[in-house]
Amino acid sequence: MSTKRIGIAEVLLWVFVFILILLSFTPFALGFKIKSDYTQLMANLAEMMQLELQIENYEQGLFSSEVSLSVLLPDNQGKIKFKEEIVHGPVYFGMLSQGKSPLVAAVIKGELDVLPGQQAMIKKLFADKTPMVYQHIVDFSGNLETQSYIPPVNNSFEGEQGTVTIESAGIVINERFNLENGQLSGDMKLPVFKMKTPVYSINANGMKLSFSGGMGEHQIVIGDSAMSVNLFEVNSESGQFSLRDFAARTVTSETGSLINSGTNISVQEVLASNQKFGPLRLDFKLNGISALALNQLQVIQDEVVEMKKKGLPEEQINSMMTGQIMGVVPDLIKQAEVKIDPLSISSELGELKADMDFALQGIDADTPADPMFLLGAVSMDLNVFIDKPLLRQFVSWQLENSASENLPQGAEDNLSVDQKVAVNIQDMIDRNWLKESVQGYNSKVSMHQGELLINEKPVDPMQQIMSSMGGPEH
Repeated sequence: MSTKRIGIAEVLLWVFVFILILLSFTPFALGFKIKSDYTQLMANLAEMMQLELQIENYEQGLFSSEVSLSVLLPDNQGKIKFKEEIVHGPVYFGMLSQGKSPLVAAVIKGELDVLPGQQAMIKKLFADKTPMVYQHIVDFSGNLETQSYIPPVNNSFEGEQGTVTIESAGIVINERFNLENGQLSGDMKLPVFKMKTPVYSINANGMKLSFSGGMGEHQIVIGDSAMSVNLFEVNSESGQFSLRDFAARTVTSETGSLINSGTNISVQEVLASNQKFGPLRLDFKLNGISALALNQLQVIQDEVVEMKKKGLPEEQINSMMTGQIMGVVPDLIKQAEVKIDPLSISSELGELKADMDFALQGIDADTPADPMFLLGAVSMDLNVFIDKPLLRQFVSWQLENSASENLPQGAEDNLSVDQKVAVNIQDMIDRNWLKESVQGYNSKVSMHQGELLINEKPVDPMQQIMSSMGGPEH
């Protein structure tokens, strides 16, 4: 009796056939799991990015699935639709052309699905280009890596006021989502954007955005976000405004049931009304905000949105919700601490320097949220110095914006701008908000144990609050 020997080639052939069967069947089997995971993934991203996202259609296939989804815009402004192809894993050789491993759970290839009402504008901007494409790569742990791309634009079209020209180098967005810890990180780059109309022009260079963070224990997004712009300028008939080397960063964290936040802003140069300012710097910290109260405010905001959807008048909504909001505010801030150090502005006209500390002393989570009790717990120190020419410029801008409505009683409407500025500054001095010195103007406001001092003179805090709410005294 002879025994048939199996050669190496035959073994390899059977292995190859087995792999083909596995590769053919696995995408179909994965398709069922991908559908479930996709729904959960979209829900996680919608919660993280605070978007209202809907999956409108999901057609599962053998090797891929087709999906339609939409993002609802706030205030009933419509929706943005996307169409996607989900390529089932475990192998997608299309990744090799991108220099990436072909072993993936799924690859989601999507693009903006232009609605009929949007087609005319999209055609003007992008001609025959797809306005937005993106790709999600899902690994076997459920983590997500995303690349999005908005193509360059260099088109002109007729607008309501004449020819509009838009030039953009395109936008590149990268994102990463970790399913295990719920952390989302990403960045966006817009190298060049230019827009010109008969009325104004906009020029922006080197715009970058970045974010890293996740949903905290109290369902509030915490993390680190940053924005920087090399140049942003607007030119119009009324003048020029520009920013150079702008940078802002905000870090939010949580400690127990309290939310802490810090913001740093710096600008190398600002040009406004033919005056140069800079550098500018602001360091702002807001700590001890109640997470529970923040969530209550979010519930109130959601109720307001629903009321607007039902068509209730704005005045009716405000009257219904104001009491609820004011009931939440004391709990929101009763453990808050605010610190500004420094706020500094340098310019051709002089400097502004300010710092502030604010806290509620002797307060803890169990303290009743009584407004009068909280007022007596305020501990605050505010110090401001400003050079005279710079204050005159600020007051001049304020008068331009308010059309001189807040001039003190007895002032004449036919006063020159310089005279109106002088009248307003003198009014602030007379009301003890400013102290004049050779160098400039100082203002010092402090409040401790219920005693309010404005430039070292005691003031009734409730009277001052009511006066401020009622407008300037005449």
